[in-house]
Amino acid sequence: MLIIPIQNKPDWRRPPLMCFALIAINLLVFVFYQGGDEARWQKAENYYFSSDLPELEEQRFLIYVNEVRPEWRTQVDAQGEDFVYRELLWNPEFHHWLVRHLKEEGEAEWLAQRQHFAKLRDRLSSIAYGLVPAEPRPSGLIGHMFLHGSWDHLIGNMVFLLLFGLSVELALGGLWFAGLYLAGGLAAAGLHMAVEAGSPVPMVGASGAVSAVMGMFVAVYGVRRMRFFYTIGFIFGEFSAPALMVLPLWLAKEIFGYFYGDAGIAYWAHTGGLLAGFVFTLILLSYRPAVKQMPMEDEPPSPQQGAIARIDRFQEEGKLLEAAQAATMAIRQYPQSLPLIERAIALTASAPESEAYHRANLALFALADNTEIDARALSNGYHRYLQTSTNPRALTPKACLLLARRAAREHDWAWLEALLRRLLRQRVDHPLLPKLGMTLVNHYRRVGEEAQAREILDLLQLKTSV
Repeated sequence: MLIIPIQNKPDWRRPPLMCFALIAINLLVFVFYQGGDEARWQKAENYYFSSDLPELEEQRFLIYVNEVRPEWRTQVDAQGEDFVYRELLWNPEFHHWLVRHLKEEGEAEWLAQRQHFAKLRDRLSSIAYGLVPAEPRPSGLIGHMFLHGSWDHLIGNMVFLLLFGLSVELALGGLWFAGLYLAGGLAAAGLHMAVEAGSPVPMVGASGAVSAVMGMFVAVYGVRRMRFFYTIGFIFGEFSAPALMVLPLWLAKEIFGYFYGDAGIAYWAHTGGLLAGFVFTLILLSYRPAVKQMPMEDEPPSPQQGAIARIDRFQEEGKLLEAAQAATMAIRQYPQSLPLIERAIALTASAPESEAYHRANLALFALADNTEIDARALSNGYHRYLQTSTNPRALTPKACLLLARRAAREHDWAWLEALLRRLLRQRVDHPLLPKLGMTLVNHYRRVGEEAQAREILDLLQLKTSV
């Protein structure tokens, strides 16, 4: 499984110099330092087979197998000299066992040859600067982050460093990015050593530090929506999600890999890097905000936005009748969309006595109970409608009651009075009407407008007596 962000774009006004520098260091180390490993190994191997060591150590290795590694007897029988000499040359556990016995036995010449061979062999980059859990050294804690086992290993890590480093360095700044990169790599090494304690196998690669950059990415962008590319086997595609959502997916991938994946991959180093990068960056951001972030992922257009875009295209093409028809149809489908309703009103306003114009305004008034709709849009629409239409059929008793209740809630007393007068003229009989009237009366009395209060009371009593 692979999940990577695909919307990162570098800001060339503030290029990610530290990210590029780390990539350059890894490349230079691999080409100019690790490129010499073949010659180093050839020198060590030539010395070994030109010395007395093969003849001396073959029988001693069989004793070691019998005493220490009896489970290897099957491999010795099946693979013969290939297995024996691979372990003679490479196995550090056998080396330490043999050196201890040679010192006890006083085999000075044999010991000198073995130690000289080990010195030549240990010049190999993976041994000199790799992280060996059984014998951790400061050089290995830092050095392993800049070593790689192959071109594929190097390129894979550098691609991931670039993909995530671009946006993380932009947000944190170069120095903090580099510092957290190294700190995450150390944390990754720490968890790997804890899980693989006693292992003589060197670990090399920037994967733990790069995983820390992935954790930094999640901490920086949190719930911000980003676009990601994914592959699962032969299935691939894109999805949009908050950055935080991919952290458990990445962690699950590493834990699954530890139990069911390639035994040669340091999955716990990846896990340690992810968690460390995430936690360290959260701590940093709690003290100082991000410098700059990538733009948020644009949400896909909603159906309402699609309808507005269609209306706009008709208008741009001068097809005003088609635009008005499209707006009328759209508000039937999305009756709660204020932008669509306003488009429909604007497009039908040239024919203020048309059925379409009245229906569009009726749709606006029906939103009066929706508190998310700005009351000013309702009030302005009401007054505009009265000014443009000689027969305001959209101001039905139900619409006026909805608008009056909203006017009372918004304390728009002039609007409320106008609506009450209209309702009274329409001879509406509704239990809400006296309540709204008394709300207006109480307001006038609070502000000392007793004459207006009495006028409204008289209107309400007249309505009651009628």
